[in-house]
Order: sequence, then structure tokens, then C-alpha cells
Amino acid sequence: MATRFWGTLQWPALALPRIPERIPDLRRPWSNIFELLWFAALALAIVGPIAGTWYRFTTQGENSALMLGSRAGLVLSQDDLTKVRFAVGADAKKAGIEPGDKIVAIEGIPISQVVPLDPKYAVGKGHATDTDYALFSPIIEGNQPIDLSLTLKSPSGEVSEYQVRTGEQHIEHAARSVGMSPAMLSVVDLFHILTYPFLLFAAWLLHRRKREDLISSVLSLAVLLTIGSEQPSASFLSFVADIPESWHRHIYDLGNICLLAGILLFPFGQLRPRIVVPVLALLPMLFFLHGDFYRACFVIFMIAGVMTMLVRLRRTPPSAARQQIKWALFGFSGYSLFLSVALTCDMMKLTVGSFGSQLTLEIFAGLTFGLAFLFLQLGLLIALMRFRLYDAEVVISRSANFALITLAVAAVFAATADGLKQVVLNYYGNSSGTGPVVFAAALATVLINPIQERIQKWSENRFQKALVILRDDLPDTVRDLRETSSLAELIEAVLGQIMKGVRTTHVAATIDQGVFRTRGIAKEKVEEWKASTPGWDKTDLKDICEAKDKIFPLRIPLIPGEGEEPAGFLLVGPRPDGSIVSKDEQKALKEVAEPIGRAIRTVVKRVAYERRLESMIESNARRLNELEAKLSGSPIAAVPTSRSA
Repeated sequence: MATRFWGTLQWPALALPRIPERIPDLRRPWSNIFELLWFAALALAIVGPIAGTWYRFTTQGENSALMLGSRAGLVLSQDDLTKVRFAVGADAKKAGIEPGDKIVAIEGIPISQVVPLDPKYAVGKGHATDTDYALFSPIIEGNQPIDLSLTLKSPSGEVSEYQVRTGEQHIEHAARSVGMSPAMLSVVDLFHILTYPFLLFAAWLLHRRKREDLISSVLSLAVLLTIGSEQPSASFLSFVADIPESWHRHIYDLGNICLLAGILLFPFGQLRPRIVVPVLALLPMLFFLHGDFYRACFVIFMIAGVMTMLVRLRRTPPSAARQQIKWALFGFSGYSLFLSVALTCDMMKLTVGSFGSQLTLEIFAGLTFGLAFLFLQLGLLIALMRFRLYDAEVVISRSANFALITLAVAAVFAATADGLKQVVLNYYGNSSGTGPVVFAAALATVLINPIQERIQKWSENRFQKALVILRDDLPDTVRDLRETSSLAELIEAVLGQIMKGVRTTHVAATIDQGVFRTRGIAKEKVEEWKASTPGWDKTDLKDICEAKDKIFPLRIPLIPGEGEEPAGFLLVGPRPDGSIVSKDEQKALKEVAEPIGRAIRTVVKRVAYERRLESMIESNARRLNELEAKLSGSPIAAVPTSRSA
């Protein structure tokens, strides 16, 4: 009875919220609110870097923050403040301080063996005390110059005293020794601002091209918020506008959230695959994270965005949308590469043993950091603006070539130089000569061409398969078809491979000035184009492109051999986005023009010969029929021709 009762009981149906397929575009009043936020971010992105840079130029006394301990003429290790990495300024060099010396006492007070910069790492490392950090305070973060007495011990055990007056004069003297003014030194870590004009231009285009497009507008806002919260704008917010540091840290977090959301929803705001939904819901947690955990979560979210794009790339058939995703992935590749270089430089600058080396790495880190964001925005901008979408494979291939060739040559040079130095050291006990370096450079120069050829072949097969098929397989195809197929079959095969190889919207072939075959366009339109385009049949193979022509910008004469008249013309239209095929594809079309021309000439001659042969056979058969009829006295029978048969 209980089972029957509960089985017949009707429970109220709970309607779960239905997740839409995509995020809708911006509509009023939300678009108006977004406009206000966007223009506020634009104003901050313009005013902040300018005011922050001016503040850096006009505010002296902070250059020592670039190098830990440089207020005392020493550059100290972050892992151990007692360890001297190198000396800066005249006083420390005059005192004979060398890299590797250790500070054992300050003002005569002994200090612990290991004193890390961050006190939370002090446990278990010599038990650094509060007294140690108090003694190091005027060296690391003091504002007023004071006289200090430091006791140092060399690796050999020699103890020396170093009397110094703290201040900015030490690092400024080191900067002048390498030809850099103190004012320039104050902005040496801000070289990434050189990319800001391009980023602002990209942000403006992304938003203004289509204001209601949520993805491009959110990515545009991400650029502005990042510029407005990074250095030097952070200096403006903190020291000029007196905004609490937590506020502009949240501005930076909001910029990262917008960037990650734009990546996860790229290019049309799709919520497919469904894993995107929980990832988007987790993005606001960045507001509450700090330090290494923040960076780790950001990297995880970025990986999730890239993986989402790869899934969409696999599911998207060949189309403009697929090309957009490829351009975006190219931007992410450049972003990851340059950001990795910037982070590597940031880590290396804390370990080098000279002022010039650290300064160089500081500049290079800033430039590559700016280039990382520039590449990311460049890929997204081209994708969303739909500008030359179909050049993605060419750009990716060439970028891969450049990166791999550089790495390969550098690896050959480094391995050869180090190996030879080790050999010289083992046999002669001294490896300070320039011979190994010169030999390594010569070997790298000799190997650069074979390395380039191999890498280029690999990258073309990996990223430009259609072009490789067009350039390498089409000549073999026409050589096979010219012996067995008709002219119509040959031209149909050629047009099909060309359309697939260069991804054009339409293509046509003319034979003897007549339109023979077309694809993607009617013959009548081609005839109208011919009538309205004088000089279209130029036989100069070097100049096959007429960029102003929107119907057939490429006209390739099919010349069988040198000095011969063209057997016909290939007329190639633009791509689906209206752009002209790339230089590499134009070069491939020029290369296949001669084999196609020879194949057409061979087919025409073969067909003419076959027709003459058929005519002779028919004539001989008729004469034999007549002769047999005369001999037998019977009426003459009609001889069937090959066509009627």
C-alpha cells in the first residue's frame, strides 16, 4: 500500500535554468553603463602612464630600489642579504669588495649566517632575527643617508672593514659609468610603455568597430585596465592620486578577469563546451588571491582558455571563424613566448654578477613584457577585425621558422663553444682564449642554411599543407593527366586543386582567349569582366597581381616554355575576406604555371593527333569497304564512324 501511494504521488516539477548557447551582445542600458566604464578606463590608460613616467623623472632618490642594497654601494642576494653579488659605485670598488664576499657584521654587531629578504623564509636558514633585519633596514629601504660600518669576509677568509655613507650616489655613479643618466635610470624598468601607443590603438579599434560586440569590447577594456594599473600608472595612482594600493590592485585583477573571459568566450561568446561556464564563474576569485597562488591560478585559467580554443578549432569546419581562432592562437603563442622571456630575464637579473648585465636584463625584460601583450592584442585584433584572416598559416609558419632557427643556431653555438672550452681546459689548463668562440660562431654560420631548410620544410608541412600540395603535387597531377584525360578533365582537376590550395572564392581558366572552365563564378560574369578589363592578358609572369581588381586580382599566363605564347590563363579571385592570396601562394602559382601550360599543349596535340588518326582509320575503313563491295558486286555498306558507333 505504501509503495502504491508514493508511486502515485505527483511531485511539483522543478524547472532548472536553461543555459543559453552564447552570451548576448550589449544592449541598452547595459551598453551605456559599459561605455562610461570604458571611457573612464581609457582616460586612466592615457593619463596614468604619462603622469607616472613624469613622476619617475622628477622624483629623485628611488633609483636604488632597482638593485637590492645599492644604497650602500653593494648589490645583495634576495635569498641571503649577507651575500654580495657585485659592487656598484666607486667606494665599494675602491674598498676591494668582490662578488661572493659576505657581510658578517654591521656597526660591529654580528649577524646571522643567512638572512633571506622575506622573513617567512628565515626559519631553518640560520635563524635570522629581528635584529638582523633592523641592521639591514638602512641598506635596503632607508630614506635618509647615514654612515655605516660593514665587516665583510671574502671566500678565502680575509676580513675587511667597509665604511660607507648610504644614498643614491652609488648607483648613479655606476649608471654614469655606462653612459646612462640618473633620470634615464629611474625609468629603465618602464621600457614596456613603448608598446602602449599600439595597445591603445588596438583597444580603440576593438571597441569602436562594433560597440555592441561583447567579446571585442571586453578584450578592449582588459587592455585599458591593464595599462591603467601597471607601472608607471601604478606610481601615479599611489603617489599622485593617493588611491590605496588595494584599489588599483583590484583594477589590475578586473583587467585580468576581462582578458580571461574574452579568451574563454572567443570569438562569438559561445558557451560551448559547457566546461566554460564553471570556469567563467570561478574568475572572480582572482580578486581574493595574492602572490604565487594568484599567478598559478591565472596560468591555469589561461591554459583553460587556450584548451577551449583548441576544442573550438577542431570542431569548426574550414571557414572565416576557423581562421579567426587560428589568429587568436597565434597571439597567445607570441604572448606566452615573450612573457616567458620576460619572466626568465626577471629571474636571471637577480643572479648576474655585474651592473651592466642586470641593467641589460632589466631593459630586455620590460621590452619583452610589452611585446607579450602586443602580440596577444595583435592576434585578437586581426581575428576580430577580420583583416587578412587567411594569412594566419603563413604568419604562424614564418614565426615558427624564426623561433626554431634562432634556438637551433644558439644551441649549436653554445654547445660547441662550451665543449671546446672544456677540451682546451682539460688539455691546456686555460680556456680564456677566443678560439672556441670563433670556431663555434663559424660552425653556426655554416650550419644555418641546412638548419633553415629543414625547419622551413617541417613548418610548411605542418602549417601550410594546402600550399605544399599545390606546389608539389599539382605538377605531378597534370603530368599524369596529360597522357590520358581530356582537356576538360585536366582543367577541372587544376581548378579544383588551386581553389583548395589558395582558398579563393572563385577561379577560371581561359584557352585561346575563350572562357573554358569556371568555379565559383558564372562564365557570363567572366566574359563581362574580360570585356571591361583591357590588358588583362599580359604575358609577364613577374607581374601577375592587380591589387585594385576585386574580381580577378591574379592573372597567371600558362606559358609552356621560354619564348612561347601562353596556352591559356588562370584567373584567380580573392579570398572570402576580400584579401589577395599571399606572396608565398602567388609564388607557388607561378611555379606551377609552366607544368600546366605544357600539359595543356600536350593534351591539345594529343587530342588533335587522335582525331587525325581516327579520321585516317575511318577513311581507310571506307576504302576497304568500297573495294570489297566492288569485288563481291554487292551494294556499298556505310562505314560507322567512331562518333556514331
